[in-house]
Amino acid sequence: MIINSLIVAFTIIVFIFYIRELQNKRLKTRELVIIGVMSAASFILHTIQFIKYPQGGGITLLSMLPILLLSIIYGARVGMTSGLIVGILELLIGGFVVHPVQILLDYILSNMVLGLSGIFGSDKKYKYILGSGLAMFLSLVTCIISGVVFFGNFAPKGMNVLLYSIIYNGSSMGVESVITLIVLFLLPINKIKRIANK
Repeated sequence: MIINSLIVAFTIIVFIFYIRELQNKRLKTRELVIIGVMSAASFILHTIQFIKYPQGGGITLLSMLPILLLSIIYGARVGMTSGLIVGILELLIGGFVVHPVQILLDYILSNMVLGLSGIFGSDKKYKYILGSGLAMFLSLVTCIISGVVFFGNFAPKGMNVLLYSIIYNGSSMGVESVITLIVLFLLPINKIKRIANK
């Protein structure tokens, strides 16, 4: 009960931050089109799974990258909007639901927090790498919490539920996060930003 309350509180904080970002600067038509295209790309990449796990999740083809790029290039409001859309798409098409709070963690929050990748700025490589690392870590933590609270019964007998969730999510989403971070490091972000802002 306390954990559910903390999750709801965290969700409220994320949504307050998101709404404030939208109030500070409204989304332009061009940004909405880009959000639509990149959200679709993220969802399509999500469906290409190299490894699929039995209780959901797995290693996909860089499905987090489009959301991270949006946030780095256009800011948190654009990135978080894309994350929200991707989360809803994942939920509607092939979502695995056991509880309403689990929906928030596994689909909505885990994707929305990826939109925080540009939170430290994007003028220097270390800033957006650090921001992206933090965003993916927060996304991983939401999935680990969901694993502990809602999927603990899948843990092998005698195994600590938290350890099980860390191994399960770390070996899928954690591995994909590291691969995504390496690809992000290799991408010419400044050139991509110049092209995107033309």
